[in-house]
Amino acid sequence: MRVRTPAAVFLILLVAVVLQSTLFGRIRVITPDLVLLVAILIALTRIKPELVLAIAFSAGLVVDLLGSSLLGLRAIVFMSAAYIALRTRERADIGRFATALWAGGMTLIGVVLLVLLGTLFGQSTILGEHVLSRLVTVPLANMLLAFMIAPVLVRTVDQDPAALRY
Repeated sequence: MRVRTPAAVFLILLVAVVLQSTLFGRIRVITPDLVLLVAILIALTRIKPELVLAIAFSAGLVVDLLGSSLLGLRAIVFMSAAYIALRTRERADIGRFATALWAGGMTLIGVVLLVLLGTLFGQSTILGEHVLSRLVTVPLANMLLAFMIAPVLVRTVDQDPAALRY
């Protein structure tokens, strides 16, 4: 790993956390989970899988610390989604549309895990008022964002202009 790679990952995650907690925290219609998306897209880079999982866990822990949810809930969910993303990342490297669909599927897994674990630990209920809309809108919003930012993110982190060139 090059010296600039940790700095790039840190800055990307910092921007994602700031945007998620400020801008997207106020928009209620279609809200992407930008930090989860970044944790998933980091799995497409050349970073070691152990570090990808540590990055995803740390990003989830930061979101937990900024929010009012149970400490560690999002950290476990983000790490689980990143693990599944690492195991299935070969399905995402065949084109931009495949990457977007893959990221949407990984986000759906993350949102379902968040709802299930949140219900188990008393944070939310499966039959809550906005659960169904979250299960639909968050993966769709992340799919659209992944279509736009996945190649740029992977090229920036890997420092390879030919990475995910499509």
